[in-house]
Amino acid sequence: MSLNAILNTATSALQTNQSALRVTSNNIANVNTDGYHRRVVQLSPQLTGGKLNGVTIEQIKRITDYYLAREATTATGALGKANVLDAYFERVQDLVGSLDGGSSLGERVSGAMTALAQLSVEPASAARRNSAVTSIGSALNAISGMASNIQSLRQDTNSQLLTDVTTVNGLIDQIYELNVRIKSVFNNNDTSTGLLDQRDRAVAELSKFLDIRTYEQTDGGLYVSLADGTNLITDLSARLSYPGPTSVAATVSFPTLSLQKYDPESGNTIGTAIALESHIQGGELRGLIDMRDRYLTDLAEQLGLVGGSMVNQLNAVHNDSSSVPPAASMTGRNTGLLGTDALNFTGNASIAVVDSQGALVQRLDLDLSTIATVDDLVTTINASLGGSATASFTNGVLSISASVAGEGIAFLQDPTTPASRGGKGLSHFFGLNDLVTSTSTSNYPTGVAGGDAHQFGAGTAEFVLRGTNGVILNTFTLTVGGATFDDIVTDLNTAAGGYATFALDANGVLTMTPATAGARLEVRDDTTDRGATGVSLTQFFGMGTANLQNQAAGLAIRSDIASDSSKMALAQLDLTGATVIGDTVLGAADNCGALQLAAIANNSVSWAAAGGLASGTMSIGDYVAQIMGAQADLANAAETDRVYRQDVSEEVDARRSSVESVNIDEELSAMMVYQQAYNASARLLTVVQQMYDTLINVV
Repeated sequence: MSLNAILNTATSALQTNQSALRVTSNNIANVNTDGYHRRVVQLSPQLTGGKLNGVTIEQIKRITDYYLAREATTATGALGKANVLDAYFERVQDLVGSLDGGSSLGERVSGAMTALAQLSVEPASAARRNSAVTSIGSALNAISGMASNIQSLRQDTNSQLLTDVTTVNGLIDQIYELNVRIKSVFNNNDTSTGLLDQRDRAVAELSKFLDIRTYEQTDGGLYVSLADGTNLITDLSARLSYPGPTSVAATVSFPTLSLQKYDPESGNTIGTAIALESHIQGGELRGLIDMRDRYLTDLAEQLGLVGGSMVNQLNAVHNDSSSVPPAASMTGRNTGLLGTDALNFTGNASIAVVDSQGALVQRLDLDLSTIATVDDLVTTINASLGGSATASFTNGVLSISASVAGEGIAFLQDPTTPASRGGKGLSHFFGLNDLVTSTSTSNYPTGVAGGDAHQFGAGTAEFVLRGTNGVILNTFTLTVGGATFDDIVTDLNTAAGGYATFALDANGVLTMTPATAGARLEVRDDTTDRGATGVSLTQFFGMGTANLQNQAAGLAIRSDIASDSSKMALAQLDLTGATVIGDTVLGAADNCGALQLAAIANNSVSWAAAGGLASGTMSIGDYVAQIMGAQADLANAAETDRVYRQDVSEEVDARRSSVESVNIDEELSAMMVYQQAYNASARLLTVVQQMYDTLINVV
């Protein structure tokens, strides 16, 4: 071998080992850099004319385990969803309380029932009345407070969705821009560029929010899609859009989370936007949508049933009872009825005018099945009480007042054939002597019949049918037409287009059966109005999930009773036997009404299916316990899943790190090898120089 050949060999070795030392030094420098992939130098012999002529670097390889990278992306997405669910269920547990918690929902309801039981023993005791009012008020406040806090949690999910969508769009843009730059450097044969590490970090961050999959391209680009194949980044890009509301209540119908493809080079959109909820299977976004549209809404509906049942049971007893002395006047709630509406009552009820000593002044026994309309009821009362009391019905509200100071009004259901419309008694249906008031109606057993005139003016109602995964299954609009309630039901079924079926039951309850199990009806807008009552179609029938949830909102003891517990109706009219004017029919020591209030604790009532809980018959305490148990199970399951997903993610990251990350011991060992090789190459150059000098001296 000539000296020139030796010189070239030594020079190539010197340069190659210098480059290898540079790669090793970069690895060592980035030993603590998150997402950095170690690089290794792959050497090959340098050939000239088929002969060895030193060494060269074949490539600087970036170490990546594509299988573990994909597994890490999948694990991160699953963990993102699990973290969201665990965090929110923990907050829900704080709201509802534990089964044995002193301030839990169950304890508040139980406390109210205990106070009513104690009151029934001594109804004349002011202390016990005050305690009952306080305990019932505390339970009602707890229910309404929880209902409000659930909507606050939904507001938090909405706000977090807005923030996450902005973050996701930024990451998609970043990955697309890095793709463009990486393709450019790949064209210059730089396949180990640090831009790859930047892109990997962006992909890892994106996987926290969505269940993404990645696909390496030969030109250095990276395609990104959702797990179901919906593309986010190809040669095109995409942008998420979520015009979420600024505030959240049960009545809010959330807009669609959509995906729009576009060309970043021209800025032009490609195709039409698609609804994204059904395509997302993991990540924070999936967890937030599930909490917003499923779990929190489930709980809100269950709580609505608790509130509605408590109001209904307390008011049913209170309306069939009387304070002593009785109330001088009673004003009911807005029923949404008109004076010309069919009364649709069966059975019998009595109205009595009673003086301050409990003596009967006037009595009216009604066979309500013989009275045709609401106006006819008012006429009958006014004509039959002989001026002792007067009744009026205006804008859906029935009022009745005693005519003489010191006298009052009391109602009593017939014990054999009680009056009933939609399962409620006369006073109860009109809400004349309610104990509990609410900001929303829960009089959804309307008592109307299909053939009754609906009497809604012109207007429209817009509906959204939403699946439990947040997907909008259908939107439809009802334009009120026809003459009867049957016509409205027919028009609803036509408008729903098979996505839901509506029917009117014997109690005047409008039911909806969705074609997709668990789907909920939302009311987006309603411009209908029933006469001058101000009650819309959806309010009248309690249509939609918001009306169900709002049965728990704004519950309170009637204001005059809250300030004066002696106005509680704890006695009942005694109209047995041949009662005549002047007979005592009310007594301060009478506890008949109080006993019925106390019996609510053990009353078995029917509960509709709501929020994942099956329908059934049980007491209000048992149903509350069922809610609390279900929430505890969900919270435990969420925590278990989070721990599992965390372990999986950490295990995958550890295995990936062992392959891709820098091992300082290995790098130091490689550094010594390259350093010795470099020194040997330099020594070889010195030897060649000495040989050249010797030759020159010989010449």
